[in-house]
Amino acid sequence: MNISRQLTRTKYIALLCIGLAINTACSKSDPTTEPVVEPPKEEESNTGLYNKLITVRDFAATDKNDGNNAAPTVYYSLETNKGIPETHRQTRNWDIAFSNIFNSHVSGNNGANNSNFGYGNNATGGILIVEKAFDEVTEVPADAEFKVIGDAIGMDQNGDEGNGVGWCLYDFFGILVKQHTSNRETEHVAYALGNGLTLLNGKVIKPRTLIVRTAKGNYAKIKPLSMYKDLLKPEQWFKSSPHVFISFDYVLVPKGSKTFEIKP
Repeated sequence: MNISRQLTRTKYIALLCIGLAINTACSKSDPTTEPVVEPPKEEESNTGLYNKLITVRDFAATDKNDGNNAAPTVYYSLETNKGIPETHRQTRNWDIAFSNIFNSHVSGNNGANNSNFGYGNNATGGILIVEKAFDEVTEVPADAEFKVIGDAIGMDQNGDEGNGVGWCLYDFFGILVKQHTSNRETEHVAYALGNGLTLLNGKVIKPRTLIVRTAKGNYAKIKPLSMYKDLLKPEQWFKSSPHVFISFDYVLVPKGSKTFEIKP
């Protein structure tokens, strides 16, 4: 009787060990696989945008913009005329980045420069700025003139926190452009310079035009108009005005073009 029970127990233990061994072998041969995340696909350029005057109104940057810290960078495609999510940063789907405090710095998409937001991708973009009115900018510059670094162009030297020729002017204390008010609404205002600007001291700031070589090697000229929602005139811009909503006009021309021609 005892011998029979002992044999039964031995068989049970043997079968249990075999089962565990088989389960372990299966676990080793069938490891858990992580889902494959497909990279964003490159979008086709809209050639119907070439040689047209394109208007962009109130491109929403971010509401996480306190004027003291760098805001989240936002991206825009001039080739498809739309905002591009940050997840596409390593593609050629965007052409201009708005970054830093108040989204006041701009740069092109270039994968070769390690300070660029597109570093590591295959984009060949760049950016530059000229002190000319939008309509007076007719020729496409030489490729060597374009800056390929990140945060390439920022606030203008004629305002606060400025450095060099910029596309917007920042009035920190609210005394450069408008008469200071007791409610301090003229403070911390950013003035887009696409139409130029006259300061309170009489100094005239010439209009600024941005020129972009796109990620795919085409060209665009940009007229910066405003950083405030539904407001295009400097006299309408105040500290409490909804921001940052970027408005601008642009003309896109294909690679090989010598001029920024608008065609019917």
